[in-house]
Amino acid sequence: MRDQYIGFEGPIGAGKTTLSRLLASHIEACLILEDVDGNEFLPDFYQDRERWGLPMQLWFLTARHQQLSAECFGEGPIVADYTFAKDRIFAEILLGQRDLRLYDRIASGLRILRQSDLVVYLDADDAVLLERIAGRGRPYEASITSSYLDSVRDAYERYLDSCAELKVLRINTTDLDLSSQADLNELYASILVRCD
Repeated sequence: MRDQYIGFEGPIGAGKTTLSRLLASHIEACLILEDVDGNEFLPDFYQDRERWGLPMQLWFLTARHQQLSAECFGEGPIVADYTFAKDRIFAEILLGQRDLRLYDRIASGLRILRQSDLVVYLDADDAVLLERIAGRGRPYEASITSSYLDSVRDAYERYLDSCAELKVLRINTTDLDLSSQADLNELYASILVRCD
């Protein structure tokens, strides 16, 4: 697992950050975490999606581009709790057509130096996702609903279906017990086998 780059994706609350941290520690990889709380537009977006969708998404676009173009590459294995594809997937869900065209114009000038070698797509039952989201206690996430989670899943499915060359491992985290070393070892093994 010399210099593999593993990126996690999936709906909000599926376990991307938690499992990225655990896997990176397990394989002694460089860890890249999305700076969600640093996006100053995010709370405004959840109050008025139409008004704040574009600035919020452009903030993520530039932050993700900066991280995935610079951090850790060339220094051994990398684990990230997102891939650059996440940005366009969410832009498609959240932006109106005019804002999406502007977003695409800006995004077309940004190139990522390296794509992930493996995408670990996590999901869980809606009830579990909503419970995890509530447990995080981010007030701006309180408006997330099952229908929103379904729209996120649909957008990911369209993306995954359109990228036949992408190596994807799907994991349902509904019943994953983070306190069970056996469960975690099985998870690590399934990911590392797919990296070979």
